Order: sequence, then structure tokens, then C-alpha cells
Amino acid sequence: MNFKNLKEVPFSSSIYIKPKRFTYESKGKNYTWDFIEAKDSVSVLLYHKGLESFVFVRQFRIPLWYHQDNDEFYQKNANMGYTIELCSGLVDKNLSLEEIAREECVEELGFLPKKLEKIGDYYTGFGSGVSKQSFYYAEIDEEDKVAQGGGVDGEQIEAIYVKVCEYESFIKEQIRTPLLDFAYFWFMKHHFKMR
Repeated sequence: MNFKNLKEVPFSSSIYIKPKRFTYESKGKNYTWDFIEAKDSVSVLLYHKGLESFVFVRQFRIPLWYHQDNDEFYQKNANMGYTIELCSGLVDKNLSLEEIAREECVEELGFLPKKLEKIGDYYTGFGSGVSKQSFYYAEIDEEDKVAQGGGVDGEQIEAIYVKVCEYESFIKEQIRTPLLDFAYFWFMKHHFKMR
């Protein structure tokens, strides 16, 4: 881990999340439901045509690190707190979803896709807080490289290139979200057969 002085501090407020509590009555009983109101996001599966590879993001996630801290298996893992993810970002600007997706590709990985294909909108976190994730696909090549990447505002993002034929063996040892596997299966069904 490339961080110093990582510690928990008192929580007061956030521009990213808001705790919510609702009460309701059902079948004569009163109930309470606590959840987090969170911002929506965009995610992009990038396929590098020249390298026949996916381009993923590797980054440190404090909530994952916190969760793993109590898990004996992960305490032995050198990648504790690190994930392999799609290029993603919050919907927190007055831009279209496609513009935000393109901007994230440049900020995180340095690529500016010429064309984005919208795959769909998906919802996550039904119990703890729902947010919508808009999922895109883009093909890139070295001519689309316009910046260094690596993230902004303190992000420490590393580009990970994974050949399509090596994805299944690579991913066995990685911590990831279900969206990463969904993206792979979607690609194999809709794009790989055409090659």
C-alpha cells in the first residue's frame, strides 16, 4: 500500500453520500430502513484492438480494505484493498453521461474513445443504498492515447492490460465487482464472435 497515516476520523457530512432513515408500517408492524443516498455513475469496458486486450483500472478502495481487515484470508493477500475495475466515474458534473464516460477514460487511462456504445443502465446496492450505473463499451487503439491517465484529485490509478484469451485465468486471483464479469461475458457474446 502506498499510503501513510490511514485512520478513521469522525464522520459529519459528505458531498458524495447522505445517510437516510425511513419508517413505514406493514401488516400492522412498524419498521425502519437505513440506507445511503449515493451518486449515480458511468462505467466503460475498453477494448484495445491492437493489443487484443481489455484495459482495466487497478486502484485502492478504503471501504474494501476496511471490510477485508477483519478477514484472515485477505490479510495474507498483498493486494488487500486493491481492485480490478472498469474505467468508471461519478455523475457529478453538468455533462451528458457519454461526456462523463469519455472524460473518465482520459482521466483514468489516458484514452479518448472515438465512439461509445451504450449497453444499458443497471442498479446496485438495493439494501444499503441504490445508485444507477450506466454501462458503455468502446474500442480503442494507440492513436486514441491523448494523456498519461492515472486519475485526478489524489487518485492513484494503474492501467491493467489483459488479453481477452487470458481473462479467465487472470481474474481468478483478483478482487472485482460483478460488473467486471458481466462486461466480459457481454463482450464474448456480442463482440468476440465477430472477430
